[in-house]
Amino acid sequence: MKERNLYKDIVVGAFILALVVVCSNLWKKYLREQETYSFSIQSDQEITEHTAGQLQNITGLCRFEPEASVMVEIKLEEYTLEAKLAGVDLERRPLGWKEAGQELALGNTSALFFGEDVFGMFCDKHGYRPDKKQIKLWMDHYQELLLSIADGAGHTKRGRVCGILKSPSGRIFMDKNQMEEVFRESFEVAGGYMEVYGYTNMEKTKDALESGGFLVEEEKN
Repeated sequence: MKERNLYKDIVVGAFILALVVVCSNLWKKYLREQETYSFSIQSDQEITEHTAGQLQNITGLCRFEPEASVMVEIKLEEYTLEAKLAGVDLERRPLGWKEAGQELALGNTSALFFGEDVFGMFCDKHGYRPDKKQIKLWMDHYQELLLSIADGAGHTKRGRVCGILKSPSGRIFMDKNQMEEVFRESFEVAGGYMEVYGYTNMEKTKDALESGGFLVEEEKN
């Protein structure tokens, strides 16, 4: 009986294993190229119609929606937070809701929607952040909270939290139309939401935007 060639078996096994790894990596790469990637962009300068038109030429671009925004200081009890408040079309902008409160007749009161990490970003006058117990209390009773919101023009508005978001977890939103009405003297369009098809297109887009001075943040919806 002819003896098996152990060395040959090892070589064949290694070749088969390498082939499986290569095929697996190629398949994963293929799947990545079939996905749509979402991210928000922010600029230090206002996005003009010309800039928005240039963004429309991005390879693989599926969607781009400019966002109005305003820098505000939000006061909640003895805590404050300086943040960028974004005005969006709440029906069109993909948001990962954790809990959406009932619509309220707020009038001139700003209706805000907090990412679930936002409450932990507040600080008191000593620079300390709220503890977990305080954050949980706020989140459990967020519709009862009263906010004071000051914009860059020195105007102070009332506000309420009307919903909690899982994603984006560290941002604050409000309805675009209400923002344009309440903060008409302060808001500007310096960012937006973008969807790009294909991993390679997404990587090239991110590199190009970051080279152009944009802050790019991936989103998971």
